[in-house]
Amino acid sequence: MHSSVDNHGRAAYPGAAGALLYALLCVAAMVGCTAKAPSTGASSTTPQRIVSLAPSITETLFALGLGSKIVAVTDYCKYPDSALLLDKVGGYFNPNLEKIISLRPDLVILMREHDKVKQFLAAHGVRFIDIENQSFAGLCSSFVAIGRVCAREVAADSLVAAFRAAAQERDTSGTRPRVLMCIGRDAIGSGAVSSVYAAGRGAFYDELIRAAHGVNAMPDSAATFPQISREGILSLQPDIVIDVGSSMTSMPCEKVSADWKSLPTLPAVKHGRVYCISEDYATIPGPRFILLLADLRRIVSEQPVSTTD
Repeated sequence: MHSSVDNHGRAAYPGAAGALLYALLCVAAMVGCTAKAPSTGASSTTPQRIVSLAPSITETLFALGLGSKIVAVTDYCKYPDSALLLDKVGGYFNPNLEKIISLRPDLVILMREHDKVKQFLAAHGVRFIDIENQSFAGLCSSFVAIGRVCAREVAADSLVAAFRAAAQERDTSGTRPRVLMCIGRDAIGSGAVSSVYAAGRGAFYDELIRAAHGVNAMPDSAATFPQISREGILSLQPDIVIDVGSSMTSMPCEKVSADWKSLPTLPAVKHGRVYCISEDYATIPGPRFILLLADLRRIVSEQPVSTTD
């Protein structure tokens, strides 16, 4: 039980349980979707040759049963395993535009920030839709948008309904622990923590923390992922610290977490509640984000260990 989260021998859900949870999510026979989808263009032709320009989009396509329609993905699209066999069109920020055109796609699905790519596709008459999935509402809308344009409305609605059901807060009683979720930090593995980039109140992670019955240790901030100094961390006094290791480094979680021993007065350190999530789904806002929520719920529900000297 040590594959997802590492904290002095503690862990969240192992790979097998995570795979089962994901399978249940994707086949959930639930109804009641009301998410509003963005515009998908005038064409009503069901796509047969799809290019995906983000890992989250690729995972959504497979979750909706559209894997056989994908002709290419980015170099960073590595889940599920079938995605590894698909043709590649370069990186997330610098896709090979000429190669995309050469594949004769009838639909390209990309992110809202892909402005230059959208201009190129429009100039070449290639149909595309753009999505935003940096919030819970945006993620649900992305499922619906892709489902509508690809004639998978029922699957998309079921996915949204299952996702919403899973995200419903289950426990509203008791004290909520203060959670500091670190997306990046300096000098990882050095044995010290000098500063971190934390999930702010406007980040998707903030919604997951609340759904897991925690409270974000970060105060309101204009930045989504503000940088916090060592002194700032100490002032926050988090009960739980979570390093999203998959967004930081390839180092083992044990080494990543060990840096926090340099802050022995921090409540999370004193009570053995420093965690590291190494799974790639922790940084991909797609269908597998429900697994991250499961990890957070387990972390928040665990009891503190005895106070260290």
